[in-house]
Amino acid sequence: MHFFSAAYSLKSSLPLSLASGVLLVLVFPKFNWHVLVAVALAPLLMVSMHEPRGVRRFLLGMLSGCVFFAGTCYWIYNVMRDHGGLGVIASAGVFVLFFLTLAIYFGLFAYSAGVLWRVRWGALAIPFVWVALELARAYLLSGFPWLLAGYALTDTFGIARVARWTGVYGLSFLILTWNVAIVWFVTRRDRRAALIVAAVAAVPVLLVATARRESHAENQTAYLVQTNIPESVAFEPWDPVYQAPLLSQLKTLTVETVGRQQTPSLVIWPETPAPFYFEEGSFARQYAEQIARGTNSYFVLGIVGYVAGSNREKPLNSEVLISPSGAVVSQYDKIHLVPFGEYVPLKQWLTFADKLTAEVSDFVPGNQYVVHRLPGGKMAGFICYESVFPDLVRRFVRDGAEVLVNTSNDGWYGSSAARYQHLLMARMRAVENARYLLRATNTGVTAVIRPDGGIANVLPVDEPGVLQGHWASLQQQTFYTRHGDLFAYAACVLSVLALAAGWISLRRHKNARQTEQVLATNLENRS
Repeated sequence: MHFFSAAYSLKSSLPLSLASGVLLVLVFPKFNWHVLVAVALAPLLMVSMHEPRGVRRFLLGMLSGCVFFAGTCYWIYNVMRDHGGLGVIASAGVFVLFFLTLAIYFGLFAYSAGVLWRVRWGALAIPFVWVALELARAYLLSGFPWLLAGYALTDTFGIARVARWTGVYGLSFLILTWNVAIVWFVTRRDRRAALIVAAVAAVPVLLVATARRESHAENQTAYLVQTNIPESVAFEPWDPVYQAPLLSQLKTLTVETVGRQQTPSLVIWPETPAPFYFEEGSFARQYAEQIARGTNSYFVLGIVGYVAGSNREKPLNSEVLISPSGAVVSQYDKIHLVPFGEYVPLKQWLTFADKLTAEVSDFVPGNQYVVHRLPGGKMAGFICYESVFPDLVRRFVRDGAEVLVNTSNDGWYGSSAARYQHLLMARMRAVENARYLLRATNTGVTAVIRPDGGIANVLPVDEPGVLQGHWASLQQQTFYTRHGDLFAYAACVLSVLALAAGWISLRRHKNARQTEQVLATNLENRS
């Protein structure tokens, strides 16, 4: 706390803005210094409190955001350069445009916080503004809610369980409350400030102290296959002669490891770079049917499908559930596609950009939340990037899913922090909805995640393998599952009301000061 006071006494807002960005980078994978999240935004809040000019507050907030998004999402440059068909300059251009755009949210936060600091009790609304901007980040410009602040609390279930009521946004609110309380105490240092800090600090202590360990009858078995297929396969010829060695290798890995189950189990392949075309009679489909029959199991497989009647011009990123007899039970078509991975946004302007797939045209999104039926319960699968959208995942559970499956190909990210960041966010979906999450990936991280967000089993990354995991079919739905982002939308309303009241109050004070100055000038002239 003394650090922040001393730092700002130097009247150097740039270092403080940079410090918040750096501290937030250190909070998340691969650093994982989660405890820093309690103070990470305090430097930026100090700047917003002391900087009177709104434009400068906005720019300083953007600076902090640029550091955070460039420092955590650096892997986007490598993906564009190595797999996206872009050169070094174009990849750098896309990356810079990416983090500059997202940094606007930090700029808006710093500007708004500055308004609220200047209004009596306005500081109470600052955490709501942060939550409102995180919700906006989940939807605007196709949405990119990557590494919201609340994810830093995933490993502390005693606190993280708040997400079962509010979603991850409620955890972000708690974090911002801690940061605001610290700045309040540092700048006020009176009895009232000390009481506020004590009250805020008591909340996580009480949450942890009252948490109970969860246990479930894990009477279901799943086999998660980590295929470890190289990304170059996405651009290789897809024909039975060329791909026979790969398919035989995957079939052997799966059937020999899983064996033939007496009671049908669940076998899950990840989303892979290999384009498993699944039309009637295709050679890939024959392999899939053989695996389902050979293991006597229900088999989840990622495929490339097509919109009916589109003459193979409208591809779908899909997953199918195949029965032990080899019949297709149901199919889910990915709803939220990856920008530049599965389609090119603003294609008429970004003519230099390409996709990470070899499909001739952009993928098209699905429009149905499909819940698959298994003998042991109802299962829903969401594909890759969809795991970072809380409302999307909770809709599957609201519609009856009793266990969740996340298939992903994080091989595009190489050994960067991205796959660990992705795992962290997927774990929060298990917490929010109180469901087991079976996560099968191409190169890692493949894991079985408990309803409290803890990792029950995990495979080593970057090598093929099969993870045997146990899970339970759960039916009780959380408040968040049933009602969604009520808390976040309420935060939006409160933010607008608080900022409107703040602007009106500041305008009145400004007008009053101007009136006083005019009166003083008139009195001086008369005398």
